[in-house]
Amino acid sequence: MTATEESIEERIDLLHAGGLVDFHFDLLIDLYEKRDRPGVLVSHFLPEFEAGDIGVLGVAIYVEDRYLPEMGLRVALDQVARLYAEMEQTNRFAVCKTFAEIEQARAANKIALVITMEGVEPLGEDLNLLRTFYELGLRSVGLTHARRNAAGSGGIFKPSGSPRDGLTNFGRDVVRECERLGILIDLAHINPRGFEDIINLTSKPFIVSHTNARKFCDIERNVSDDQIKIVGQRGGVVGVNAILVSRDAKTSTLDRYVDHIEHVIGLIGIDGVGIGFDFCEYLFQQMSESVRADLATKLTKPHFIPDLTNHSHARNLTRKLIERGFSDDQIRKILRDNWLRIFKELL
Repeated sequence: MTATEESIEERIDLLHAGGLVDFHFDLLIDLYEKRDRPGVLVSHFLPEFEAGDIGVLGVAIYVEDRYLPEMGLRVALDQVARLYAEMEQTNRFAVCKTFAEIEQARAANKIALVITMEGVEPLGEDLNLLRTFYELGLRSVGLTHARRNAAGSGGIFKPSGSPRDGLTNFGRDVVRECERLGILIDLAHINPRGFEDIINLTSKPFIVSHTNARKFCDIERNVSDDQIKIVGQRGGVVGVNAILVSRDAKTSTLDRYVDHIEHVIGLIGIDGVGIGFDFCEYLFQQMSESVRADLATKLTKPHFIPDLTNHSHARNLTRKLIERGFSDDQIRKILRDNWLRIFKELL
């Protein structure tokens, strides 16, 4: 290693010292599917988190189609239960419900976990259940995934054609109750009309936990320039996703990932961008070929970035940001500080 390379690695060490914030990771679905193999959190995930210096992680409740509708609530509750059960085997994690708890966890060298929900299918049409999940630690809600549910419709993985209807009455009630309880409202996956409805119903900052810019990957699941500007005007944060950076495998690169970051900054400034990696290659590897093919038909074929497929690769991103000329202050905002500002304001 040359002196220059050593200097860069030392700089990365300093930038990572406060821990990184990734506000979207499908951890709970895997803990649930491996519920007969206790200890997965420590044996599989913890080494990757530590290698990438992860400090705060948004861990999503997501219920697959095969469990809906009858088992949606049960599977969601079981996912949360598995998280708490796995945490009993280690002192390296803490489920955090407030910004103060996040600060306390980090001071104790623990990885702070914030429970999120990707699609409100577990609620059915019972608003009271939102309070139940809130008490369990839920602090961020995205109303939909790619499908339709009782709250609204998701944006499709194509340039146009998403359902044109907005939020249902239940969806509007969920948004209002989230603001009342202090749950972050996440616009990831929502269709364009639903996005507009949420804007008109809310007054606080909102987030897009994991998405990409349509400029580089033009699908309605991603966010347009106008949508990015609205998030910025409201003081929110756009978390950049590591999966949908391009519809072409050849251009699904770390440089293109940083292109998305730069594009968001160009539209709303450095304070409006964060990380929402959405690492899920490990989930795809566990699926059968037929299931992967079915998902590609329903959604799209994901193109994983070779040097950014899991949390242990986070240093590669920081190294690339340095190469692209970002200052230390800018990098800290992207990796950590912008999300922490949101948590401080709203949790």
